[in-house]
Amino acid sequence: MKLSPRTFRIQFDLHAWAGVVASLFLFVIFFCGVFAMFREELEVWQEPALHVAPPSESPPSFDAMLARVKEQGPLPRGAHVGLLTHEETRFITAYLFEPAGLRVVWLDPLTGTALPERSRLASELYWMHFFYRVPWGMEFAGLVSVALLVALVSGLWIHLKDLRAQWWRFRPTVKPRFSASDAHKVLGVFGLPFTAMLAWTGAVLCLAGLAAQGFGSAVYRGQADRVARLRGYSVPVREASGRDAPMLSLDAVVDRARASVPGAEGTPRYVELHDHGDANGWAGVYFQLSPLGPDHFAHVDTVKGETFGTSVESRTPNFSFERLLFDLHAGRFAETLMRPLYALLALAMCAVLVTGNLIWLERRDPLRTRWGNRVLERLTVGVSAGLAFGTAVYCAANRVLPWTLARRGDWEFGLFLGAWAFAVVIALVPSGSSRRVGSMLCAAAAVLFSAVVVGDGVTQDANLFTALSRGMPPVFVAEAFLGAMALGCGGLAWGLRRRKRAEPVRSGDAPEGPLVKA
Repeated sequence: MKLSPRTFRIQFDLHAWAGVVASLFLFVIFFCGVFAMFREELEVWQEPALHVAPPSESPPSFDAMLARVKEQGPLPRGAHVGLLTHEETRFITAYLFEPAGLRVVWLDPLTGTALPERSRLASELYWMHFFYRVPWGMEFAGLVSVALLVALVSGLWIHLKDLRAQWWRFRPTVKPRFSASDAHKVLGVFGLPFTAMLAWTGAVLCLAGLAAQGFGSAVYRGQADRVARLRGYSVPVREASGRDAPMLSLDAVVDRARASVPGAEGTPRYVELHDHGDANGWAGVYFQLSPLGPDHFAHVDTVKGETFGTSVESRTPNFSFERLLFDLHAGRFAETLMRPLYALLALAMCAVLVTGNLIWLERRDPLRTRWGNRVLERLTVGVSAGLAFGTAVYCAANRVLPWTLARRGDWEFGLFLGAWAFAVVIALVPSGSSRRVGSMLCAAAAVLFSAVVVGDGVTQDANLFTALSRGMPPVFVAEAFLGAMALGCGGLAWGLRRRKRAEPVRSGDAPEGPLVKA
């Protein structure tokens, strides 16, 4: 189908503007999404004290873990505590929701060791995937996903007639305008089903809460609880009585929850205590989520032992649908194959976004005579290459900072943001070539990622070469992932430098011109 010139221009402008406006935010989403795919492995890797194999003989005692929590300080009546188990390590994460904020403690059920949280690397990169720290960040990520859907549909429409001819065409030695266009089309076509699925599921999941608020206001006159029940996210509301009451054994509470939910087996993934020590205290017991399957959870009165809400009662078509979307979005099926594939496709999408901006600039302003186009080019380099550099600094800081440093997690995160901001500032300096800046940032990221992997091989008992023999596959996966990032950043830095030397300076071009002229 051949579009008329007017329709083609409208669709091209729609594709280009949607892509350019959302490109840098989408780059952050996809790049951090790669780290989100390996969040659990990185969570173990970031804390060397957790490099111990999980016990195989018996499940942990939640009563013993609660006793360890009480050793960290008294639990007043009405306290809120969460206990998260891990398949990757025998340590259990205890979350203490205190008036001053959340406090995290890692507990070893075998030795009784209690460690304060000393790094948030895995969590911060996961949260950045949907801008969690930004006000309304999740909703903003949903809007960006909608922009991605618009760009995908319009891009497919304008290239549909030439799709067969352009599918395999890639000419890396031609001018940047054409080589970038080839890479943009080839990677975009091959990744189209994946990207469309991610954009749609991401938009639905991120905007579901906002849509529910609007639906509740328009249909149920602000009765949010009715909408929550329809969605399957209803949480029991129990007012604290203000009276002390002895709590049942937490292990007994878990057993009653397991018996009340068909299909709930094994050790719960998460146990959350509400109003501890109060006569109306209760616990939410959540079992391991099966990929593409239903949830299993129960709410149990911790004083009387009565079950007053289970996943069977609250399961709704909407909840099952959103769970399916989440599993598809996170690749929670055939994970051994899907997670590396998702990571590769996400990195390919990062390349599509960068090359899309380059095509836009080459078509509109090849010599970058306009101030706005020069800023867009340098922001593209600073945000994309700078994020890779900042992440490498984050990983290096995790290994270099003293483990006894107060507020160590804040220092790590601050160095990450500082390195990223520094890279953006360097890229915006007009005296340097943006291509050279991009090459330097990628090279620095490659050096730092490599130094982390090599340093772990020298200083850590569980590293790339010994983790599997020590029964720590998560550490091996994390080290291999960081090594792959080092190779990828190094290859990109080498390619940018090689391209710079290979391209002749055209007539009228300044020696230190913009990205595609340098």
